[in-house]
Amino acid sequence: MTRLSWFFSIALVFALAGCGGDESASGTNAATPSTPLLKADIADAVDVKAALELEPGAEVAIVGRVQEISPGGMAVFHLVDDSIAYCGRGQEECGCVTPWDYCCEEPAMRAARMAVELRDKAGKVVKQDDLGLRLLDLVAVKGTLQKTEEGGLYLVTEDGWFRRDRPTLPEGLDWPE
Repeated sequence: MTRLSWFFSIALVFALAGCGGDESASGTNAATPSTPLLKADIADAVDVKAALELEPGAEVAIVGRVQEISPGGMAVFHLVDDSIAYCGRGQEECGCVTPWDYCCEEPAMRAARMAVELRDKAGKVVKQDDLGLRLLDLVAVKGTLQKTEEGGLYLVTEDGWFRRDRPTLPEGLDWPE
């Protein structure tokens, strides 16, 4: 191997090693062309509790933490008001084996939760495997409130969402698949 090709091989290794980055950085959206992540934050977003007080048909921007992502490749997830503490929030050693959920605050979480659906221009829920989200991501999303069959509310968006924050887990724990 010539010195020049050896030099370029080493340079390529260092260049590729530097591409990873830290996904947990606050306020960054690692969007790919297939993810519905917006490039800019949504101003004047209200919390989930405030949005639940509005009427169906209202245009609103809301902010909350991802509590659940719908399985099956549909662009649907649930947001929980950021005032509700998830099990690992603010505690280094919370003792909970699932610090990414709300098992310690189940009743409060259920009363401050709203579904979000990404729909296409025809009004159909988008099939999407990669939403660019993980549990507990702090997300801002703008859309129209719709009424559920049970009388609650959910948010419909055609644009996507902005991920404001991505928390980390305590040492030795991994995010669920």
